[in-house]
Amino acid sequence: MKKILFLSACLLAVMACEKKAVTPETGPQQDLQQQPVRIVPVMTKATQTAFEQGDAIGVTITRGEGAYATNEKMVYDGSVFSGSLKWYAEGTEGATVAAYYPYAATVPASFTVQADQSAGVSNSDFIAGIKEGVLPSAHAVTIPFKHKLSLLVLNVINNSQGEPTAIAMEGAKLTAKIAADFTATVDEEAAPGSVVAAKVSEGKYVLIVPPQTVSLVATVTTAGGNKLSQALQEATLEAGKQYSISMIVNPDNLVVALSGDIENWLNGGEIGPEDPPAEDLVESLSDGYITYHGDQYTVAKMDDGKWWMTQNMRYVPEGFTPSSDLTAVTAGIFYPITLVEEARAFTTDAEIIVSNGYLYQAEVALGLKVGDIQSEEQAKALEGAQGICPEGWHLPTKADITDLVGKGVGITTKESAPYYDGTNGSIKLLNADGFNLTACGMVSINNTSTTTGSLSGVIYEGRLASSMMTGSTFVKVDYNTANDPSSGIKNMQFLGLMPMTNKATEAEYTCNGTNVSYRIAGPLRCVRNE
Repeated sequence: MKKILFLSACLLAVMACEKKAVTPETGPQQDLQQQPVRIVPVMTKATQTAFEQGDAIGVTITRGEGAYATNEKMVYDGSVFSGSLKWYAEGTEGATVAAYYPYAATVPASFTVQADQSAGVSNSDFIAGIKEGVLPSAHAVTIPFKHKLSLLVLNVINNSQGEPTAIAMEGAKLTAKIAADFTATVDEEAAPGSVVAAKVSEGKYVLIVPPQTVSLVATVTTAGGNKLSQALQEATLEAGKQYSISMIVNPDNLVVALSGDIENWLNGGEIGPEDPPAEDLVESLSDGYITYHGDQYTVAKMDDGKWWMTQNMRYVPEGFTPSSDLTAVTAGIFYPITLVEEARAFTTDAEIIVSNGYLYQAEVALGLKVGDIQSEEQAKALEGAQGICPEGWHLPTKADITDLVGKGVGITTKESAPYYDGTNGSIKLLNADGFNLTACGMVSINNTSTTTGSLSGVIYEGRLASSMMTGSTFVKVDYNTANDPSSGIKNMQFLGLMPMTNKATEAEYTCNGTNVSYRIAGPLRCVRNE
């Protein structure tokens, strides 16, 4: 059995386990063959699941010549797993130690989750870990365990009378095939079934199914005996990931929405209704987020009276692919930048994409393709454009920037702006109200004649310390021949934001309005229409 714990508590438990597991080094007179094999379990990533006393795992130890032990049962005592298995004689050749939970009489080639998980998901949570190069020791072996199936978290708002008697998901196959390395894949020959979820707190239910591509049907049996159903869009559930589904239970219907917090396990995203809303947008402003094209963005109503995204956009519109090629000067979208040995480099790391967003050239951010803007008049007409922002939102305008930070190029300083500190727009003041702003660099492409861009952004004390963020208010245009529109556009600028963190303290970090060349690729945030 396992219980739900806070991550911090889980980490403390692991630390405690490690302390308890340590015994004195084996002396020359001690025989390692008399030392028991012991295992300290470590759950990886953002899990909140901890083993409980009495839980049992199956352990297999293999060496070059074959299996030393196969499917030995070990039981958790609150600190380590142990049993009757003892180490082989000391040697220089490491062994591979593999363990899985829950224990079975034979190493499982398949695993079936329970159809009724209302009493808890523990017995349906197949977990395994492998560690190579292990030598006999008096110390316990630390093995990282990972979830091998998929977790669904149901966030339920109940508007019906009484608590639902059952909440379930129908249509998933319940059996997984288990490979020798404990990789789990759905048994395609298994028949689809129904899984009843476990209630873990008020309004929150969970269930576990094998990884698979499936079109689920959410079902709720109300206290009055009504059975309500809603089909969900097809989703690919990956091993070790959690997927969130929000449900509203009304007396005579069930609404499934694209909203819900992501927590525990690895973030797998959200699953919405079979027919998602127009533009794939669900606003949950009172909860501080919106969901747009399957991604959740935090938002905040700032003291300028407007709702702002407090995360950078990471949406890739149809027809575009993020680029990491600096010669692709019209790609429109680039991967974010990171530092590698104090040098700027593109990164495809998923966590950095979530935290920093993609880098957009202005025309793509404004909903066009690079090269589509052909005149000053066309550019001026784009002020306040929705672009790739959600419906009802827009790229920041000069008025938005002025009202927010009060200062910038071409801006008459507005001292009453809430985030103007008397000298500059202040990142410290912005972030104190949840703006969550940092600097993450940009791709510098000077003008239309540039054939190779460069990774740009001030580097200060081992971090990227500047950015240019795209806006929608036209500032100026330069032509290939001065003052001759017929010669073609050489460069164009829109007013944006420039976070700067190249100072010793956060109190000195600034964010003012600035002119941004339209071929520069920078982060994007959207503002909700008033």
